[in-house]
Amino acid sequence: MTVTNAPAMSKLKRTLLIALGSLTLLCGTLIWHIQAVTKPRSNGHHANVQLARIDFAASLSDQEAATIRSSVDALPGVQHARINDTNNNLVYSYDRAQQDQQNVLDVVKNQTSVPCERLVVSAEEAAMGCPAMVKDGAGRLSTWITALFH
Repeated sequence: MTVTNAPAMSKLKRTLLIALGSLTLLCGTLIWHIQAVTKPRSNGHHANVQLARIDFAASLSDQEAATIRSSVDALPGVQHARINDTNNNLVYSYDRAQQDQQNVLDVVKNQTSVPCERLVVSAEEAAMGCPAMVKDGAGRLSTWITALFH
């Protein structure tokens, strides 16, 4: 007479099947969620992407800031728009082939009574390049990390 362990094996298979099915369902739900909440990106040429800033003469109310940010963010060609309450400005990136700084400024002026103007970089400032970069072209963070090891 032989004794088999068939019920225990069947219970193990059922448990593994339920665990793998649950894991697959959770992964599928996560992928769907990420796809649903992610703003579609432009696949265009990134050389046309420009960063711009609009400075406000005074602080904006929370309602004004939210309205301005959402209005600018909804413009065609604008990729990101953020209000900086501390410095009283709006920073946004846009595709120069689809949008113009003056058009964005006009939209902002129609949303608020607070005087505002776009930042115009002087030729000297433009020649200096990005303020986050040091003269030799390496970033400040990489320079700091390199200094730790030397």
